[in-house]
Amino acid sequence: MIDTPHTLEVRRSLGRFLSAHAPRLSRGDAVVCGVSGGGDSLALAAACVHAGLDVTTVTVDHGLQDGSAQVARDAARTCRVLGATARTVRVQVAGSGEADARDARYRALGECADGRPVLVAHTADDDAEGLLLALARGSGTGSLAGLREVTDDHPVVTAGAGWLGRPLLHATRADTLGSCAELELDVWHDPHNSSATILRSRVRNELLPLAREILGEHVGDALARSARLLREDADLLDDQARRVLSDVGGAAPATLPVGAVAGRPAPLRRRVLRQWLGARVGPLTSRHLEALDALIADWHGQGAVALPYPATGSPSAPSQTSTMGGTRRLVVRRRRTATGSQLVLEQEDRTP
Repeated sequence: MIDTPHTLEVRRSLGRFLSAHAPRLSRGDAVVCGVSGGGDSLALAAACVHAGLDVTTVTVDHGLQDGSAQVARDAARTCRVLGATARTVRVQVAGSGEADARDARYRALGECADGRPVLVAHTADDDAEGLLLALARGSGTGSLAGLREVTDDHPVVTAGAGWLGRPLLHATRADTLGSCAELELDVWHDPHNSSATILRSRVRNELLPLAREILGEHVGDALARSARLLREDADLLDDQARRVLSDVGGAAPATLPVGAVAGRPAPLRRRVLRQWLGARVGPLTSRHLEALDALIADWHGQGAVALPYPATGSPSAPSQTSTMGGTRRLVVRRRRTATGSQLVLEQEDRTP
């Protein structure tokens, strides 16, 4: 028997995922695997076929690099040899950034899935890198937390997938690349992954190797484990925040009773505020949340807290232009009512 330790690790991670999420997914079920042609996604596709899933791979050609169409064709051919049904999809990317390409890719994957789950090949290394990047930004638990194994709240689901799964979070990039070598699969190496102009690439290729040299070869595993534990903590707090909001009518109302939140621990208050505001406002920073929390826990008559608008084109984005020719801003202020103090989300006119 050929020695295939890396392939066994990849299959073990997938098996753990299938056991944890049965009967949501089991042998013979149809899935869509996002396959770029890189080592992570090819190893995932091979493991899914081996596990008896009915695999369709989708390779998205963003058209942003020379030869991208050939890379997509080569990836699809490899997937067919593995025993999967393989598709390639060419997309138009609205901008030139990584986020624009990612949005286009997830939209294409969701449309191709048409109700089937989409599996993607994030590994423990992605969690380790994400944790380091979040630490550098001074982020809270929600951002430090690792990727979810399964989520129903994701752009790929909005675009048509049943749900999104990440079966390889207990495998490493060394495992996926090693598995491809063991299975003699031709791997495409994305030049962006070694670009010194991309911060995540520098963390991957410079910072983590240095950390392994100083702190030991298993530091990546330790970081990934920390990210998973933080995910559990973050999900617990988020669930508690949803319960608080449910008791006062959910996240939709434009008012939040101060009494429902006052006296609760600060981490829970901030999560309630974030969920209450949701997609009706733009990205909230720690400064926004501190100012909002002060309206509850440190109230001394201060004025409204100005918040960013959602992205232009968002279904929840209100008009920012006043009928009087001025502009509006989105604010939360504290008001005293007959039923007690409330936080109120509203637009405020600002004249020129």
